[in-house]
Amino acid sequence: MRTSRTVAAAGAVAALGVAAVLASAVTLGHVLPSSAPDAAQGTVAAAAVQPAYPIEADYCYVEAMVPHHEQALVLSELVLAASGVSDRTRALAEFIVADQTAEIEQMSAWLDAWARALPDTAGAASGHGADGGHAVTSPGVIAQGCGHDGHAAMMGMATDEQLAAFRSLTGAAAERTFLELMIVHHEGALEMARTAVTEGSNAFVRSSAKHVLVEQEREVGAMTAILETVS
Repeated sequence: MRTSRTVAAAGAVAALGVAAVLASAVTLGHVLPSSAPDAAQGTVAAAAVQPAYPIEADYCYVEAMVPHHEQALVLSELVLAASGVSDRTRALAEFIVADQTAEIEQMSAWLDAWARALPDTAGAASGHGADGGHAVTSPGVIAQGCGHDGHAAMMGMATDEQLAAFRSLTGAAAERTFLELMIVHHEGALEMARTAVTEGSNAFVRSSAKHVLVEQEREVGAMTAILETVS
């Protein structure tokens, strides 16, 4: 019983950690503690068991979210490399790197596992599979992708021109650009996650999408508050 109470208490602390960390980053200007990303990674890693084979909505969400998250890492690394950026924004960027790196690793593992466990061609072509009559992802979808047009058309993605301009910025200009681009980027991820929760059926994918909804809504609020203070 004592062990159960200890585990329950630790879980409660982890669940509250991200909210407290982001609140302090905005209101107090504190640097995010190094333990915060670990808590966020733990939340994501809890669903790291190989999920059941996905329907197309699940697969296409994961396939799109990996490069979407990868661009979030690029944006974060650019602001971290810029001089004259506030500690609050640096702390938030470091948190995003830690949280989304863990999610990329998880989703990449799913994609690899699904590719190795393709259903037979006949079952996939018929549009019915092991997922209660839903159309499972076909080998053609995995081979050709889900129509993201080289990732350029994904929701909220910064353009090559925006990234090139960002690379030359420092100080408040770099900070403002990061926040503006990342807010739009997060809003795109939120829209993608809502679709996955609504249309997907894979419990692991939907759990991951719900994590994105909670975490990135919180981060948008934090970034909006910081942006109001950048001169």
